[in-house]
Amino acid sequence: MKKTATQRIVLIALYTALAIALDYFKEMLPFLNMPQGGSVNIATIPVVLAAFHLGALDGVLTGILWWVLTTFMGLNYPPISFMEALLDYVVPSGILGIASIFWHGNKSVWKAEAGIVLANLIRIASILVAGAYYWFPDGEASGSAAAWANSLAYNLPYLLATAVMLMIVIPLLLSRFRKQFA
Repeated sequence: MKKTATQRIVLIALYTALAIALDYFKEMLPFLNMPQGGSVNIATIPVVLAAFHLGALDGVLTGILWWVLTTFMGLNYPPISFMEALLDYVVPSGILGIASIFWHGNKSVWKAEAGIVLANLIRIASILVAGAYYWFPDGEASGSAAAWANSLAYNLPYLLATAVMLMIVIPLLLSRFRKQFA
């Protein structure tokens, strides 16, 4: 069933609010958070659900709104530059919205999983580049081998954990809400 513009706006606001609430909840669980930013982020669940429920464009919009609002609320580190903000925050938050890209027509679990994997690969690549060029160790050059090693060692564990969490949770939720997401 096609949604009206008002329904879409309300659902985007609902998914964004849920992501923000989960972001606040995550802050109370220190074992999910890394010491210098980054986390196994449960707030990504509503962003990816928005993609499957409303489509990729609205999913991307939900992800970007989530980042903008949580930044104004002080949940994100302030960006160093425009490119760092883009690579470390905007692209990783918004790209989750493309998770539903393969899911149209034949709505199989495998197509949902493929979209989740693709979105997370782009998200991981973006954050790793930002880490290597903006968050490198003291005394090392931006983009050096040591900067890349540092970015991989710091970011990859929590990013992979988030991706695995999404690959488990989203198909379970999609099977539960299949009629609403048709």
